[in-house]
Amino acid sequence: MNGDAFPDLVVISSQDNALHYFEGVGDGTFKAPFVLKTGREPIALAVADFNGDDIPDIAVANYGDGNVSIILGQKDGVFKLKEPVKVGRLPTALAAGDFNNDEKTDLAVALRFDKLVVLLGTGDGTFKVGEAYNASGAPSSVAAGDYDGDKNLDLAVAFNAVEADYIRVFSGKGDGTFKNPERIPGGHQSSFIAQHDMNGDRALDLIASSSARDSVTLFLNDGKGKFQKMPDAAGEKGPEFVVAGEFTGDRVPDLVVCNQDDGSISMLEGRGDGTFVFPHNNYPVGRHPRAMTSADFNRDGLLDLALVLYDEGLMEILMRKSGASSPAEG
Repeated sequence: MNGDAFPDLVVISSQDNALHYFEGVGDGTFKAPFVLKTGREPIALAVADFNGDDIPDIAVANYGDGNVSIILGQKDGVFKLKEPVKVGRLPTALAAGDFNNDEKTDLAVALRFDKLVVLLGTGDGTFKVGEAYNASGAPSSVAAGDYDGDKNLDLAVAFNAVEADYIRVFSGKGDGTFKNPERIPGGHQSSFIAQHDMNGDRALDLIASSSARDSVTLFLNDGKGKFQKMPDAAGEKGPEFVVAGEFTGDRVPDLVVCNQDDGSISMLEGRGDGTFVFPHNNYPVGRHPRAMTSADFNRDGLLDLALVLYDEGLMEILMRKSGASSPAEG
């Protein structure tokens, strides 16, 4: 985020209502964090360029304040805090993308009480509140991608209400508005949604995790926005965050899932056709892993993992070992 080509990390904490920025050194270690106050109970973040200066900025959804903090990155690695944007009660998730094709980054924000709100970027780090859409079922996670191949960004939303046995896809019109959503069966009480081309057909597929059902569900996309639910992959206890990438050296995408209830991560090794090798490999990591991301933190050409252990107030770095699928603790 500071332009030195080394991956950095940003972590939000509801324990101190703050954002913690860790500057990467390039060898898998990080400098002491720079701490910046957010709103109350920050719950989700998105990183994108909101003011057109080619420097990453950060949007943080504040569950307790009903707003989104906009934090602009600067060349020297410091940040400038903009006025928060009011979105409504209890935001739970957000995703960034250019939804109206004006080359300015917008935001989609999910609200706990059944709404999806669009914020249209002006290009200077401020936003105008756009349309709001019904999203009944307690939306828990949002992803933005072009799922139907029309070059307009769409939105995929996961829901974690007890009765929510579906995900929904809102097809973008390209003007900042969206069509009525398509309901896709599967993904019972999903807590997180991710996207990746899992079968090599150049179409973004969707992955939903359910901590309530201990399962991970893959939805294969035909490239025109029609999704086929694959058999659920059995998870460990409380699968939450999912990261997709090539972790086993075979150039086939895999999934890594953090399991919050048993303190582990699971490696779901992909076969390249939308199915996974069984049994899965599981690795203990610490108490209550909640969030996770991947990058090459030590510049060895291999994807590593960073995850947050909520109960312990720690961030853990797992380095990928050359020629092996198992991670090594950093």
